[in-house]
Amino acid sequence: MNILKILVVDDKKVIGDLFEFTLGYSGHIITVVDNASAAIEAVKNKEFDIAFIDIVMPVKDGVELLSEIRGAASRLPIVMMSGYSVEDKKRQARNLGAVTCLKKPFDIDDVKKIIKAVTGKDV
Repeated sequence: MNILKILVVDDKKVIGDLFEFTLGYSGHIITVVDNASAAIEAVKNKEFDIAFIDIVMPVKDGVELLSEIRGAASRLPIVMMSGYSVEDKKRQARNLGAVTCLKKPFDIDDVKKIIKAVTGKDV
C-alpha cells in the first residue's frame, strides 16, 4: 500500500476525526490542525501529498490560508471543504489552484476518489 501524508485543516473536530478514523486506520499519516497558523507551521515543517482545508474558519479563512500555503508549498494539491454557500470563496480558491471543493457533509468515498485522481494512489 502507498502510505499518503494528508493534512486536514478544519475547526470542527468531527472532520479531523473522520479522516483519522477512516484513512488513518488504513495506515495513512493524517495530520489534523484546527487553524490557519498551525497549518502554515505544519506545511513548513512537513511534506504532504494532499491537503484538505475548510473554507469557513475563525480568524483566517481557508482561502487566505490557501494563498499563504502557495508561498510555502506551491505544488501541494489542495482540496477545499465547506458546508456553507460561499461561491465567491470557492471561485477565489479555484483561481489560487485548489483542486476542487467538497460540500459538507461529504462521503469518505468522495474523498478517496479525489485522492486517487490527484495522487494516482489508492486509499
